[in-house]
Amino acid sequence: MAKTNESIWKRWDVMALLFIVVVVLVAAGGYAAYGAISPVQESTEPGLTVQVGDQINVNYIGMFENGMVFDTSIQSVAENDTLYPKSLSFSAKSPYNPLNFTVGEGQMIAGFDQGVVGMGINQTKVITILPEDAYGYSNDELILTKNLIEAYPVFEWTSNSTTFQDIYHVPAISGTTVENKEYGWNMTVYSVDSISGDILMKNEPMVGEVIQIYDAWDSIVISVDSSANQGIGEIIVKHLLYSEDGGNIAGFDSNGPFLITDVDPTAGTVTIDYNREVVGKTLVFKITIVSIVPVLP
Repeated sequence: MAKTNESIWKRWDVMALLFIVVVVLVAAGGYAAYGAISPVQESTEPGLTVQVGDQINVNYIGMFENGMVFDTSIQSVAENDTLYPKSLSFSAKSPYNPLNFTVGEGQMIAGFDQGVVGMGINQTKVITILPEDAYGYSNDELILTKNLIEAYPVFEWTSNSTTFQDIYHVPAISGTTVENKEYGWNMTVYSVDSISGDILMKNEPMVGEVIQIYDAWDSIVISVDSSANQGIGEIIVKHLLYSEDGGNIAGFDSNGPFLITDVDPTAGTVTIDYNREVVGKTLVFKITIVSIVPVLP
């Protein structure tokens, strides 16, 4: 009986071995077939490293030196503000995918391009990039200092009727009232030029009204004089900005995105910087190589 059982187990061992061989052969055949029809095949060659001209995919976290994240390709990082606090200019995106680029072709900032060379698949590296190899230095012409108390016109010419309807989703007809996109107060279509289609708007804030400038900060209307400045009118507004707001407010106006970098209540001024937040900064990137497609010989 013992010999019979031993014989049976040997037969099972042989059959199991044959089954494994068949599975391996089928899998190998399937992989070969997939490789034959795949337009781009990721290399898994041992020791393969990134070289200039390679097409690569990377995951990354971009940070300032203080650890604030300004950009990432990783959704879990984007959604975790506790472990990864975000900078003022950080914005979510969809979908989150690894970054794809060709090394050395100028598609990336110089420091990033140079930093990936020599890295292998699944390798993670932290690189620090000085401004000259990143986004350069600030343009002083894009940094403006304004008074905390400003004057705005009551009457002003604005976009033509087509643009007006695109923005406010109502036709530009005399008497139509909408909310001003930049200042937050009501304004009314005063007249429409029959030839150019340009619109004369009348801004109609109320004295004491608290408004939001560019949806970024509160301001209060101090006075309104419709007859001032030869009929253009004058609205005096005080911006409710304080020292602690410097470096903590971002916004967007007709000139583009901006940051409030400094508020001086004593001087009665606010500094607005239209340079991108990454400009003039040393950047820290945590990079992981996802795939490498070597340059063709």
